[in-house]
Order: sequence, then C-alpha cells, then structure tokens
Amino acid sequence: MGLDTVELLLAVEDTFQIHIEDEEAGRVATVDDLHQLVLSKLVGPSACLTSIAFYRTRRAFVDSLGIDRHQVRTWTLLELLLPREGRREKWRRIQSRLKLKLPHLAHPAWMQILSIFVGASLTAVPAMYAGIRGIWLIALGLIGFFIGLFLPQLAPWLASDFPNDDITIGDLARDVLAANYKQLAAEVGGASKRDVWETLCRVIVDQTGVDKELVKPGAFLAETLLID
Repeated sequence: MGLDTVELLLAVEDTFQIHIEDEEAGRVATVDDLHQLVLSKLVGPSACLTSIAFYRTRRAFVDSLGIDRHQVRTWTLLELLLPREGRREKWRRIQSRLKLKLPHLAHPAWMQILSIFVGASLTAVPAMYAGIRGIWLIALGLIGFFIGLFLPQLAPWLASDFPNDDITIGDLARDVLAANYKQLAAEVGGASKRDVWETLCRVIVDQTGVDKELVKPGAFLAETLLID
C-alpha cells in the first residue's frame, strides 16, 4: 500500500471518525469498496446531512447578502451571487454567519503557474550566472518549483476563485458538508448513505487532486485514479 493510499485512508478516518484496520484497507480496490467499508463502520445512517448543509449555507448567504431565500437554490450559480468584485469581503461575511468551516477561496490557476515560474527563476537563473550546471542546476530548479507552489499562500488576499472549482450553491454545500461532517453528524445523530458517498468523494478529490468526474463507484484507486 503506497503512501498516497495511506494518506487518503487517514483523511477518511479523520473525516468520519472511524478506524480502518490494515487488513480491511488491503481489501479496498475501488471507490465503492471504500464507500462500503466506511458505511460498515457507521451506525444508523439516516439523516440527510446534504440538505442540512445546503439549508445552513443558504441561510448564511441570505443573511449576509440581504437577498431573498428563493434566489438561492441548489442550482444557483455562485458567480451570480458573488461576482468577483467584492467577493472576498462577502465571503468573510458568509463565513461569519455560517458558524461552520467554509472552504477558502482559491488562487487563480494563472497565479499558481506564474508563482512556479518565478520560484524556479529565483533559484535556477542566479545559479546559471554563478556557473552551476548539470544535476545541481536541475536540483535548484526543482527547489524553486516547489517554492513556487507555496508562494500564493503568502498572498491570501489575492485568492478570488471559488474552492474546488465549485460552480453552484449545491457544489459549495457539499464542500461545507465535507469540511463539517463530524459536527453535523453529531448534531443530527447520523447521515444518509448518499451523504457518506458525497463526503467520501470530496475527501478523495481534496487528498489526491483528481478530477471529481473520475470518482465513480467502479473506479479503481490505483488504475483509474492513480492513487499509489
């Protein structure tokens, strides 16, 4: 079992507050195998946490933006309610009203690419002028690459994209559920199978970075999702 799989299982354990034995983990091949394993560890799944997460998210939007609740449906586009101008301030107000963990806004993809280029240049270019060549130049370039990956974190005020490529209020509500599963499940005494599935998919996407469209019941963790 590779490190990626171990990290994923640890994240699943933390999210659902369960313990997965090594021999149980060894029998997990597909996403559905993992889903069924999680369900077997949970007692009495019943309440619809997805709906609860949506209603709380909707209430936070309505209260913080001063809009009618009928304007906020699961299919409502986030862009319509939160245009880019002033988005960060409104996002903070929604977070304050929600009383749950709200995913952070993300940096635009172009910023990540630019940061990687800048990070690599800051290490590789001076090294070239200093006469460093070969494997040491490659090593310095890689160091700069990884520095670039973290540069956007130093400028959180520039984050303006919706998290996890969310498009609708429904998408965001599912992210809210994934971030607050333990709290919501404790409040209502359980969760539905669909909630467990939705939350598990979010955990897989967050941990691996795979396209959420690839996370299907029959998808193999190793062959399809490339989780080592």
